[in-house]
Amino acid sequence: MDYEKIIIYIIGLNFLALGIVLNISTGLGVAALSSSIYTTSQIFHMLLGTASIIWYIMFVGIQCLLSKRITKEYLLEIPLSFVFGYLNDFYDYIIHITPSSFVYSLLLLCIALLCISLGVYLTSETNFVLNPGDGIVKTISEVFHYPFYNVKNMFDISMILCSLVLSWITHNPIMGIGIGTIISAVMIGRLIKVWQYLLQKRLFIEV
Repeated sequence: MDYEKIIIYIIGLNFLALGIVLNISTGLGVAALSSSIYTTSQIFHMLLGTASIIWYIMFVGIQCLLSKRITKEYLLEIPLSFVFGYLNDFYDYIIHITPSSFVYSLLLLCIALLCISLGVYLTSETNFVLNPGDGIVKTISEVFHYPFYNVKNMFDISMILCSLVLSWITHNPIMGIGIGTIISAVMIGRLIKVWQYLLQKRLFIEV
C-alpha cells in the first residue's frame, strides 16, 4: 500500500509549494516560514527556489546538531531540498496573480494558508522524507517533546525574526513581511491540527 502514501506525499508537496507562491501573490506578506527565504532571495537577487535550497540545507544541519546524529532521513532531505526548490520556481513561473482589492487579497491568503497547512500535514503524516522546513519542526518537537503544531507556530515566528535581522544587518528595508505573514504564523499550526482532525481516520488509518 506504500504507493498510496507516495501519491499522498507528492500531492502534499505540490499543495505546499502552491500555497507558498499564492501567499507571496497576496501582497499581504509571504508565509512566515518563507519570510527568511523570500528576504534572502530579494537581498541577494536569486530565485526563490535557490534561496529555499540554501535555507533548507542549513535546516538539515541544525536537525543533525539537535538530535546529535546523522540519519538517512536527514540526508535525504538534501536532495528533496533541490526538488522542492525547483517546485517552488515552477509554481512561481506559472502563477501570476495580482489581487485587485484587499478583500481579494484576504481570500487568496485564506486559500494559500489552507494549501500550506494541508501540504505540511500530508507530507508529515506519510512518514516519508519531510521537506527540511517541516523536518526541523518535527525534530524540535521530538527532541523537546512539544506537540508538532505548537512547535510549528513558534518556528514560523522565529523565521520572521530571522528575516528582520537579515534585513537589518544588510541595511535593507523589511521585505515580504505584512499582516499576511503574522496571520500565517498564528494560523498554520492551528490549521494543521484541523486537517489532522478531518483527515486522520479517512486517510492514514487505511493507508
